[in-house]
Amino acid sequence: MPCYEVRTMSVEFQAQNLDVLNEAIEQSQLFRSLSSAEAMRDGKISLHDGNIVLDLKNRTAQVTEGYQDRLNELKRSYSSVALDKVAKMNFWNRKSNSSRSGVLRKF
Repeated sequence: MPCYEVRTMSVEFQAQNLDVLNEAIEQSQLFRSLSSAEAMRDGKISLHDGNIVLDLKNRTAQVTEGYQDRLNELKRSYSSVALDKVAKMNFWNRKSNSSRSGVLRKF
């Protein structure tokens, strides 16, 4: 019998833009930046020594128990960067009320 057990879970992770994902990784400061060649290997990205594996083709993430908070932080960071890019592209003003809410306004 093994003396330890590793539990993993799979969650949906719909990061479609690799540039936004890389910027989110840098912004979250939890992971190091990725090069495009590194990220496109088999369409999978391994973070935290394999404790978080992002599968860009299948839009899933495999997470080892205890690393869910880091994946959640990456998801929040990805959403924030994506909103910033859309706001800039459409000449909108983005104001964050908190880490979880904000307002987009077109002037």
